[in-house]
Amino acid sequence: MSPPSTHAIDEKQPIDHNEIKKLDNVIDDTEAAGYTDSSVVISPEENRRLRNRALKRVLPLLMLAYLCQALDKSTIGTASIMGWIENVNTDTNHYGLTSTFHWVGLIAGEPFCAQLVRYFPLGKLLGVAVIIWSALLMGLAFSLNIKIVFALRVMLGFAEAIVGPGLLALTVQWFTTTEQPTIGAAWQSMLGGNGIISSLLGFAFYHVKNKPNGLYGWQWMSITIALFSFVCGFVILIFLPDSPTKARWASEEDKVKFVERVRGNNQSLKQKVFKKEQAWEAAKDPYTYCLFLLAFSQTLIVGGINVFAGLLLNRAFGFSVTTSQLLGIPGACLGITTYYLMAYFIKLTGETCLMMCAFAIPNIIGSLVVLLVAPTNKTRGGLLVAWYMMQFFQACNPAIFAMLSRNSAGQTKRSITYAVTYIGWAGGNAIAPQIFQKKWAPRYKTSLCIHFGLYAWFVIVCLTTRTLLARRNKQKKAALKDVDGQVRNEHNLAFSDMTDIENPEFIYSL
Repeated sequence: MSPPSTHAIDEKQPIDHNEIKKLDNVIDDTEAAGYTDSSVVISPEENRRLRNRALKRVLPLLMLAYLCQALDKSTIGTASIMGWIENVNTDTNHYGLTSTFHWVGLIAGEPFCAQLVRYFPLGKLLGVAVIIWSALLMGLAFSLNIKIVFALRVMLGFAEAIVGPGLLALTVQWFTTTEQPTIGAAWQSMLGGNGIISSLLGFAFYHVKNKPNGLYGWQWMSITIALFSFVCGFVILIFLPDSPTKARWASEEDKVKFVERVRGNNQSLKQKVFKKEQAWEAAKDPYTYCLFLLAFSQTLIVGGINVFAGLLLNRAFGFSVTTSQLLGIPGACLGITTYYLMAYFIKLTGETCLMMCAFAIPNIIGSLVVLLVAPTNKTRGGLLVAWYMMQFFQACNPAIFAMLSRNSAGQTKRSITYAVTYIGWAGGNAIAPQIFQKKWAPRYKTSLCIHFGLYAWFVIVCLTTRTLLARRNKQKKAALKDVDGQVRNEHNLAFSDMTDIENPEFIYSL
């Protein structure tokens, strides 16, 4: 039996609920097959029990994977004020290129890795990826030639391209759409965890002097992080379940409940077959390009702020190297806090796009202060507060990926929207350091002026995206109304691997 025509939605015609109900046994999901039962009733108490099991067994491993990625990716950033630039015989422009080349590698790897997520066991895939990039970081620790550094950074980015789509896919499999913003904030908050750990390691290894055993302090720091990531890779490989139906610690009864618990997502678990019609829909859908622009615009700003944070504190504001390392810790803590604040306000208001607009305001104020106030002994404290305010915009990152995870369905389409969004994310990060040119150092006033235009552009894209999704929801809800005028949504097509546009029961999160 073929699914109901989606033309009914476009024409705002009522949907035959009885016809949809007959399709409840149509399971086009290779991972959920054999584990669905729409008659299962999950009580609030049972739902909490299942969620808590997932929080204890799955979320820590997602956080660990993202922490490793963040640590490995940012090692050169920490090393930049530990003598790395001088030891490699380079300058700040080449330093900025190390970040750009990393993101070029990630862009190249994203289309390939996003498809691997559909085909291979996710837990195994992530574990192997962590082990591979740990080896690459070890190579970076011994590289004193900038050309070799560039090559290794490209390979590191390619290997890390699996992390974003993999973690998003697991988030969708284990958690409901209302939980996903908080869960996404939790594992992405490891960017802040990385900031804390990197600052402490940078402070500690900066005191390693006179090249003990022939290595600089930043080299010992890189080796330490590489070994830590290597061990974590094996932990993830062994303990992270590939999906709810593959969790060794869950009973067969609980596996069914885990699957049914996310029925309301209308997003399926996994489908290995590549569907050309879904790929074509992804290419035509304006929402795909809205996601790209959101990710690209946001990282054009935060990518530069993150890469040049240490140099701003040290060379623009006048703090010492060790003080700059330690000042990164409260900044990272604030970043973590803003992630959870964003998730809280999204859950409270049901408004993701509007919250992202609101979180741009502290950054604009902080940037204005840094732009207009000259650094002196008296103003350094105020400039530091302004720099901390510039951490709020980072919280838009998990919000964007919550928009991606919650509003895209159909395994082939979702794999493509994941790839497109992460290419935008990586593209913004790749270009962002180039906005901070050496000729504008140390205060980078021109860079900050460019950022003001980017904030305005980001707000425009946010409001456009919200308008698009609100109009779609209005059409879908009109079509879902029954004879009594009530909106009925029983999620009977949840595991049919239909796209968000094809599925008349799919409602977008704004």
